[in-house]
Amino acid sequence: MGGFYVADKQTCEEFDMTMSKKQFYDLAGVPIRRIFEILAEEQGKTPDLDAMAARCKELADEIMSQGPELIHPVVAIARDAKAKGLPIAVASSGVKPTVTGHLRGHGILDLFDALVTCEDVKHGKPAPDLYLLAAEKLGVDPKRCTAYEDAELGMQSAKAAGMTVVDVRLLDGYPTDEYKNTDV
Repeated sequence: MGGFYVADKQTCEEFDMTMSKKQFYDLAGVPIRRIFEILAEEQGKTPDLDAMAARCKELADEIMSQGPELIHPVVAIARDAKAKGLPIAVASSGVKPTVTGHLRGHGILDLFDALVTCEDVKHGKPAPDLYLLAAEKLGVDPKRCTAYEDAELGMQSAKAAGMTVVDVRLLDGYPTDEYKNTDV
């Protein structure tokens, strides 16, 4: 998530606002325009939220042109599930072109049977909508699903959908330096 933090923080600075690493992690999973709206309210600012979201996307695309760092233990779980013929999906708060591009760029798009993004649902994380739609697309009862998450709001979302949740930040191989240096 490091590149996204850099893009979010730089966007805030360009619009005379601030964002701490703690705020970034606390709001992980919230659509970016809503993140900026929350921060603006907290800081008593009235920026052009659409312009902020557009600028952040531009910065994120530039920074993340190679895609975000893979969470290798999760990729291993996905590969294992695919090898066993188990259905697997991505439920992301990102936008479809970006998520698809990152998965394709890392050569793992074909591991997933379904891809659900913020554009596919009315309510993003922490609402259960993303996870419920992913389970529906897989044809699996959400109670029989396990969600692998690295954000608090995502974990809330998956739990609200009735799924078992694994906090991937606790798995061996998670890029912990970035996570350990926060106050989450």
